[in-house]
Amino acid sequence: MKKRRIVLILSSLLVTNIFPIIGYSLELNQLEHGNRRDEESKLTSTFDSLIESNQTQESSEDLSISSSGETTDNVEAEGSDKQGLEDAPISAVELPDDPNIISIDKIFQTPIGTSTSILENGKLLQLNPAERSQRGAIWSNKKISLLSDFTFKSYLYLGNQRDRAGDGMTFTLTGDPRMASNPSQVIGSPGMGIGSYSTRSGQPYIANALSIEFDTYKNSGSSDRMDREITADNRGHGHVAFVTPKPNNNNYSGEHTGVTVAPTFLSNGTWRLLIIKWDAEQRSLTYDLEGVGRSSRIIPDLIRQFGSTEVNWGFTSSTGTFFQENAVAVTRLPSNVTSTADVKVNDSDYGAIAEAGGNDKITIRNTLKVEGDFLEYKKMQTSIDLPQELTIPEHILINGNQIDAKDILITGNRVTLNLTDYFIAGDTLIIELETTLQEVIPEKVLTMHFEYLENGNLIEQSNEINLKIAKLKEIDIHVYYKDKDSQIDIAEMKTITGKIGEKYKETPIDIEGYVFDSDSANTEGIFSENTEDIYFYYRKGKLYLSTAPQYVNFGKHKISSRPLSEFGQFSGGLKIIDERAFGSWKLQLKQEKVLTNGDFELPEALSFVTSENTTVIGTSAVTIFESDQKGESDLSSLLDSTAHRGIRIDIPVENQRIGTFEGKLSWILADVPGN
Repeated sequence: MKKRRIVLILSSLLVTNIFPIIGYSLELNQLEHGNRRDEESKLTSTFDSLIESNQTQESSEDLSISSSGETTDNVEAEGSDKQGLEDAPISAVELPDDPNIISIDKIFQTPIGTSTSILENGKLLQLNPAERSQRGAIWSNKKISLLSDFTFKSYLYLGNQRDRAGDGMTFTLTGDPRMASNPSQVIGSPGMGIGSYSTRSGQPYIANALSIEFDTYKNSGSSDRMDREITADNRGHGHVAFVTPKPNNNNYSGEHTGVTVAPTFLSNGTWRLLIIKWDAEQRSLTYDLEGVGRSSRIIPDLIRQFGSTEVNWGFTSSTGTFFQENAVAVTRLPSNVTSTADVKVNDSDYGAIAEAGGNDKITIRNTLKVEGDFLEYKKMQTSIDLPQELTIPEHILINGNQIDAKDILITGNRVTLNLTDYFIAGDTLIIELETTLQEVIPEKVLTMHFEYLENGNLIEQSNEINLKIAKLKEIDIHVYYKDKDSQIDIAEMKTITGKIGEKYKETPIDIEGYVFDSDSANTEGIFSENTEDIYFYYRKGKLYLSTAPQYVNFGKHKISSRPLSEFGQFSGGLKIIDERAFGSWKLQLKQEKVLTNGDFELPEALSFVTSENTTVIGTSAVTIFESDQKGESDLSSLLDSTAHRGIRIDIPVENQRIGTFEGKLSWILADVPGN
């Protein structure tokens, strides 16, 4: 039998513890095209007669050759008409499914002619719609250097007219001197000229140029003989070739090099990937058209070919009696700049696609290399529009070092960095923007790209990067209930489940025979990837006196001729707590020290009185209460002197003495083992 003791001092003393878009009016186009059709219809009937009399093959280009003289003088006027976005023509073809297609609305000068438009938020260059007698050209704002390598990538769409297609389009490099003074005149003849070449002496052509033509109509007549030398195209599928524009390209031979005949119709409703590469060391220009083939052309003398080592680049197109839609979607610009974007989340690896959740650290990186001359005279910048879900960058680093504050311009969510002081030609800059994902809309994709600018003009646009906000992931948290000392599980483990960002709160459970002691300090919080399991620690239940009086005072009395009998006043209450699962207990009193006044003792003067009986308190423990009640038992009512309960002192007359009697009692709490 275990016993707990507390000493009761009989005393009179008390002690307590206290994006912009370029477009043209559809209505205006229809009107202009209508006028041209009226003019050309007259020419058509004339040439139809000629064709019939000569019994030659009908040519898409014949009509346009005849009409080119009528339209050439109006090129500049047509090119100056620039209409609002709401009237922009509609392309018959949708963009190819490629996230790397870039917006080019800042790349080009005003289109020449009325047929060329930039659509789809700047991502679709429509050189002409699928209409007769169209002609157009568009040129880059900035020149590129042929002293450095470059790569151009895009998709080409040449309509869906099959054997009724005409005439095609070109990718052209040019050093035409008119580009500086009168750029609206830098366009070639219509029809067979595909907007780049001269169809006969005296007709317009692009000077100092080299074109890669994507020709959908074979001109093999007597008056339109430019393609007679391409004998392999006997089915009229079309071809790709290099052509140098000159005063008269309408010759029987010597016009084409690097010819690749298409295995099927170029105009078959297909977007084809085009890759054009310039090797500055080899002076070699290479084309590679998906599904068709590749070829190269060596240019030994850049000055003779282009008149310069820097050229503008662009596209031309035309249609005649036969027609097709000609369109381009660019994924990489032909600059001497390479700009790559990628992103990482927290400490993950960089990639073009990443997934993140709320409060994740996002680092956006731009790897930038610029080659060429006269960089010191250019104001070089890189810029990015950050989605509103990302904070303004906390740190911006270039090659690992914090960029100077004077070189950072933040306007709204657009961050622009001045790079001039950090560039060495040919070196690579690693630009890192450290930000945080602050707003979370599950499964939303944030799309970004960098833009490289020189003197405020867009030169190169990086690939797009996609940051996907993760679906709210469900997180499991395990809740354990442990014996604090042995670490043994004392209740079944519990699992709580919630989505990232949701709140949770756990409280300890009641476990019979145990009392909660402490926890792992994470019982309340927010579900996250880093949330740890919860632990509640318990100690075994105890039996103890939670409250017991420290002394009992019987007061002051005069010596009397009668016996003295008085109930004591206790200093506090009497409470028992039993936290155990099983067992009974009993409360006992024992006299540790007899009441003494000097050398005089009062043995057996104290009794414990209840409503049922009176028990003398001696040196042997006497039981005053017994129970199997769990939890708290308040026995303070047993010490109520006003009800004549508690400890009573009885002093006969002969034992009454002057002085103070003091002694000690012990409360003894003992557990009673079960049967």
